[in-house]
Amino acid sequence: MEILCVLLMTLSSLSQQPDCWYITASDLADVKAPTFDTYRVIQETVENPKLDLASNPVARKYRTVLRLEIAKGPNYAGHYRLVYWGCGTSCANFAVVNLKTGRVITPEGLSEVVGVRFYADEFLPNTDSDGWGFRHKRNSSLLVITGSLLSDSGSREGAFYFVLNGERLHLIHSTVVTKNCKSKQ
Repeated sequence: MEILCVLLMTLSSLSQQPDCWYITASDLADVKAPTFDTYRVIQETVENPKLDLASNPVARKYRTVLRLEIAKGPNYAGHYRLVYWGCGTSCANFAVVNLKTGRVITPEGLSEVVGVRFYADEFLPNTDSDGWGFRHKRNSSLLVITGSLLSDSGSREGAFYFVLNGERLHLIHSTVVTKNCKSKQ
């Protein structure tokens, strides 16, 4: 019972400190972060893209959503399609598909993105995003993911900057957010 009371008091104090609990665009601001213009690419059109099911285990497992999305054409890095889909409450999985070859690309060791505490829709305006936490442009190979990245090594919250290079997503910069929220007792 005592643990429950402490938990309720902590949650109550956090609800009185919304700036402490939620991660916003200002928490993600980073003057050292790379920009989309630094990684510009030429936009291309690809007719009738096909999915290579043997290129990645994700390709076979999520072939329906991948096929539906690649039919819409490129939305990232010239001739690639960034595809993401839900995996639970405020959770998303994703992959990048090379529309010329059909190869499916996923970052090594990264399993999913969670955005439950993120209220940062205004972060990196003028990018393609529908609120999930992926920021990208068709004319840039930079991909910014905001949220909690769940990986083999644990979870980190913030903005994570990947560059597509050589059919691999390389993490080049992180703005990790840590909030020191102390409850007032």
